[in-house]
Amino acid sequence: MARQVQSRNYPIIGGGEGVWNFVHIDDAAMAISLTLNCPEGAYNVTNGTPTKQSVWLPAYAQWLGAPAPLTRTVEKELQINGPVSVYYATRLRGASNEKAKNELGFRPRPLDWIK
Repeated sequence: MARQVQSRNYPIIGGGEGVWNFVHIDDAAMAISLTLNCPEGAYNVTNGTPTKQSVWLPAYAQWLGAPAPLTRTVEKELQINGPVSVYYATRLRGASNEKAKNELGFRPRPLDWIK
């Protein structure tokens, strides 16, 4: 993804309303260790800041020292990459990590590239 962003091949689609979550690799590893002795169930291991594509993608580009991302219409993206790409960029709703925080004591670090 970093290479795509650096070469401006990862555009904001439509209004970039899709909401994404990220997690630091060390936090993901910590969450795995926390689940070794916990009740069965599904836990969302994400940061605590679900963020729209229109916000995180420019911030990520800036953090990488890359040019600002281009924008692309939904129609053009459908032609180039299809409906899955459009869904992630425009309709994805993000996830809550409240269960992991409450039941496991999961405390992810803030991601320094999202301001």
